[in-house]
Amino acid sequence: MGQDMNPLIRGLFNDFRKAEEITTLGDSDAFEIFASSLVLPNGLLAQVQKTDLLLDGGTPGIDVIAFEVNGNLIWDIDDVRDACENSSKVDVALYFVQAKRSGSVSGVEILNFGQVIGSFLNNRPFSSYPKIEALAKSLGYLFDNYASRLKAPPAVHIYFVTTAPRNSVTTESTVERVNSVVSDINGLGFLGLVTAEVLGADEVHSAWKRKNNANEVEIRLEKQLHIPEMPGVDQAILGVISVEEVFKLIKSGEGDVLDESVFYDNVRGFKGLDNPVNKQIVDTLGSSERALLPVLNNGITIVASSYSPKPGDAVSISDYQIVNGCQTSHCIHLAKEALGGAFSSVFVPVRLVVTGDEEIATKIIRATNSQTEVQENDLVALTNFQKKLEDFYNLDGNDVKLVYERRSGQFYGKEVVKARVVNISDQMKAISAVFLDAPQSATRYVSRLYDEVGSSIFREDHKLSPYVASAFAAYRIENAFRTGLDPSFKPIRYHILMAYKYHVLGKESAPLESRACEEQSVEIISALKRPGQVDVFRALAELIATFAGGQLPSSDRLKRQQFTQELLRFFQSGGLDSLKI
Repeated sequence: MGQDMNPLIRGLFNDFRKAEEITTLGDSDAFEIFASSLVLPNGLLAQVQKTDLLLDGGTPGIDVIAFEVNGNLIWDIDDVRDACENSSKVDVALYFVQAKRSGSVSGVEILNFGQVIGSFLNNRPFSSYPKIEALAKSLGYLFDNYASRLKAPPAVHIYFVTTAPRNSVTTESTVERVNSVVSDINGLGFLGLVTAEVLGADEVHSAWKRKNNANEVEIRLEKQLHIPEMPGVDQAILGVISVEEVFKLIKSGEGDVLDESVFYDNVRGFKGLDNPVNKQIVDTLGSSERALLPVLNNGITIVASSYSPKPGDAVSISDYQIVNGCQTSHCIHLAKEALGGAFSSVFVPVRLVVTGDEEIATKIIRATNSQTEVQENDLVALTNFQKKLEDFYNLDGNDVKLVYERRSGQFYGKEVVKARVVNISDQMKAISAVFLDAPQSATRYVSRLYDEVGSSIFREDHKLSPYVASAFAAYRIENAFRTGLDPSFKPIRYHILMAYKYHVLGKESAPLESRACEEQSVEIISALKRPGQVDVFRALAELIATFAGGQLPSSDRLKRQQFTQELLRFFQSGGLDSLKI
């Protein structure tokens, strides 16, 4: 690691590597993942193993590209089709990251970074680098087939991350080069918002604090009413809050950026101004009727873990989430220009609940989000089965040392190894691959995956052990990719997991609600704990590649049930017997 790295950033970086269990990964690759984890939205990071973000080795001038369509991370043309085919409106954002451990800023590298981004956006060939080539073709496919559905031209967010001191980041030459890159990208003529940021040590530290520390804010509540004592609730207040105070709750604290992290527990993301209710809120805020907002709007609900009264009507709250009112909050942010100087004279109803009881917080989230139409898969985190599953992980009777993240952000400020955290998306993919024989579904993004297997999982009569066993298998193969298994096999990881089950059990697994499946889960976990599992995964990967014709199947083929069925028939006819493991 470079000797000129800021010592504070070096410490944060080293802690990150331990938490993500990537200590054996090269310094450059690890720092690229570290940087990306700080600047990319958590909603995208939750959809992927962070090591998958890395582009092909040697890709010139750029380290990470995240392509987002309607909140989904896109990898190929098939993903674009899945994300767009049933959507009347398409929202697109692209994130580009270049990360350097250096304690200085290179103007040449910034300009080169901009040139590579321009080539990518223009869909120029990257034939030697399959990952960036697939992403560029996917963007081109989106323009060719769904341009008429775009809500707005794609947004582009550019991050050049270093460990340089502030005086290097803010020099006139650095600012000029960043502006030049933004100007060139804007000049392409088919993009929307373009932002570019050079992060030095101070900015990296600030980003780390935002991602890892509980949020805290002091706000002024008008006309507050304290609700009588309730079990499990430390404090409950009804009142109104000015738009000026709402900004304190929803802004990141730097510039005019909206802090999406405060909406993690709000099951619905922002629906945009195409939504008639949202358009009406913005129109009201820009009209003479804005003073009527407290009686025209349901307001916002805030759940916080701690609270402290301050002089006057002020309160300090920490570790808070806006669990209802995402639409209102975003509309207020969008209407800030139309509000003019009325920030302190326009009010919104507010309900503040302070509780350290996770179950109470969950009930509040469910209640506040069930008053309007919400898709059932949005509320899956709040079901009784999910709570039982979380408790079962915590008991850890099989000693797998994994923890279950039932709700986003619930482990903030807690000592957990991030690589051992299983979120709902991870769980759905793992159980689909290992016990449902549906690895092709596991390659889908979450909403499509839920459509395909949602009725087959998380049922109240299911045993819990298969969920832990499948997640442990997914964890072990990701660990194998970090300790010797060729990363080129990553596209078939879920097919490898299905093969692993057949290798261990020698047959199809029993139904998830059966005692037999519980016993099989223990057998799989025991096998995964034995030494030499990297060799087992490698042998299975090579067998699948051989079966597919001597090379890895295409992404399109992997997503088809036909290939899965062909592979299953091969296993069931003794295809695994030839393995020398």
